[in-house]
Amino acid sequence: RKTMPASSSDRRDALAVSMPTTWSELTEAQLLYVIGLLAMGMPAERAQVYAFLRFAGLGIVKADADTLILRRGGDLCRIARRDLLLGAMSLDFMQEPPDVPPRPAEWQGRKAVDAQMHGVPFGHYLQIENYMQRYIAQPDDALLLPMAALLYPGYSKKYVPPLLRYAMLHWLTGLKLFFARAFPDLYRPVKADADEPADLRGAMLAQVRALTAGDVTKEQTVLNVDTWTALDELNAKAREARELEKIYKKH
Repeated sequence: RKTMPASSSDRRDALAVSMPTTWSELTEAQLLYVIGLLAMGMPAERAQVYAFLRFAGLGIVKADADTLILRRGGDLCRIARRDLLLGAMSLDFMQEPPDVPPRPAEWQGRKAVDAQMHGVPFGHYLQIENYMQRYIAQPDDALLLPMAALLYPGYSKKYVPPLLRYAMLHWLTGLKLFFARAFPDLYRPVKADADEPADLRGAMLAQVRALTAGDVTKEQTVLNVDTWTALDELNAKAREARELEKIYKKH
């Protein structure tokens, strides 16, 4: 083994590693590791340090108040704690909601549906959204099983472990932010009234009615259409309605 002195060049060599800087740059293995840390309730700032060490292939051999001795392969290096914290700042994105829908591609042999819901029936997406919003409003593990079965078709366990629960909620949070950019007229910010719970069923029925133009015979067809096709149409209708409203206000 080789022990290196605590020179500035040694610190740069130890910490000069390529790091992901966004959620979308994480590999599958890295995503699972990060989700695992956060699912345990670890503060994001601390999780960043753990993730930095893991991704850099560094292990802590010894630590005191101000310095750390790290191992990479067969070499040892002494660095200041502040240098490690500076290096971990490249993972600051871990403190923010995901800007894309990141998710494990499979879980216990069950492949996930498309991360952005391409090819997912609109009816399934409405169910997923319903379970998600209900869980956020009032956490209930009974809501997680049908959600998991929709996101990972064939998932039939009687229990959703904490890691999968966090992974699903993390995925759907990123999906909502992604959809807000992809369909800006449909997903516009609204002021929530804390005294009035959201009418989830009413909102879903309104979307279906908008697509069927009130023709109930078309409802099943709409529920089976691709999610993106449905959202594209709803976004166009929302944009048209807003433009008409502007015209009416002028007159």
